[in-house]
Order: sequence, then C-alpha cells, then structure tokens
Amino acid sequence: MAPKRSKEKAVLDYLNKTNRPYSANDISSQLHGLVSPAGAKKILNDLANNGQIMCKANGKQQIFYAVQTEIEVPNTEGVEEEEETIREMEERLAKLKEENKAQSSKLHSLNSALTDDQMRERIAKLTMEVKENDARLNQLRSGEVISPEEKKKIDTEYATMTKHWTTRKRIFKNITDAIAEGYPGKLKDLFEEIGVETDEDVGIDTSIIGAK
Repeated sequence: MAPKRSKEKAVLDYLNKTNRPYSANDISSQLHGLVSPAGAKKILNDLANNGQIMCKANGKQQIFYAVQTEIEVPNTEGVEEEEETIREMEERLAKLKEENKAQSSKLHSLNSALTDDQMRERIAKLTMEVKENDARLNQLRSGEVISPEEKKKIDTEYATMTKHWTTRKRIFKNITDAIAEGYPGKLKDLFEEIGVETDEDVGIDTSIIGAK
C-alpha cells in the first residue's frame, strides 16, 4: 500500500497536470485505484483546507481543481518556440494533405485504367475497325459507293415496290373509270371532296417509275 504522503502528492500532481475539475470518484478512477473514492475525498478535502487546491460545491457534490497560480505559465520565449513548432507542424500537415491528395488521384487513375486483357481486347477491336474503314475508304475512292450485293438488294426491293404501285394504280383507275361513267360532275371535284390525292397532286413524276 502506498504511503499517505505519496498518495497526496499523486492527487495534487494529477490536478496540477491536467488542470481540470474532478470529483473524488473521478480522481479515484483516473488514478486507477491508487486511492479509493473515500480516500480520494479525504485527501482532496485536506488539500483544499491547506489551500493547495480549490474546492467548489455543486449541490451535494464537491468539485476540486488546481489553484491557477500553481500552474506553470510558459515564458515569452517558450511561447514563441511553441508557436513556431505549431506553424511548422501546420505546414507539414498541409504538405502531407497535398501529397495524400496527389496519391489518391493517382490511385484513382490506376483503378480506372484498363487491365492488360481489356487493353488487348480494345486494341483488337480498334484494329478491326481500322481495317473496315480502310476497306470502305478504298471502295469510295474507286467510285463504287455500294457493293454489288447491296445494289442487287436495292434493285430487287425497288422492283417489288414498283410492281405493288403499278397494281394498285391500275385497280384505282378501274374504280375511278367506273365511277366516272355515272358521276355527273368532275372526278377532280369528287376527289377533293372525299380527300383523295393522286400521284400528280403530291408531285410524283410517274414517268420515272419503272425506268430504273
């Protein structure tokens, strides 16, 4: 068991060092059981009665704290040294933050970069596109805008659509001829009345159809 004098010194030193208010239970806890709560209360009261610490009642609880005149106040030179140290640490901290930011950006770029397999796949795809574009460019330079297969397909579709158009136009003419036999007016007036538009009305040159 530690002597009473050493316990008092431990309590007093702790209060002066931390310079914070504590209850007896707080002191017992902070000193890790060096003194019991009851023992801490007795020591604190003795120190307060001797004027070595201050005591303030907070309801039923007593709060103890160091006498402020006992706290070591650094001299001007010491303060300047501390301020210089703080400035140096702040500058170092700012540099470290910048370095961390740069490294984070670099890491992000690396994470965003393609893997070796992805790069090989991308290169192969681009190489194929280049070959296709070269072939297309050579085709255009030679004057052959479309391939023979494409031209054949277009001609076939054109012929099919022209056949449908010719058939429907013939059916329409047969109907209009039958109407004209018994209609007292002009067919043009009838078409306007019922909303029928002929090829000529919409500006289609029927002379070029079938000429392809």
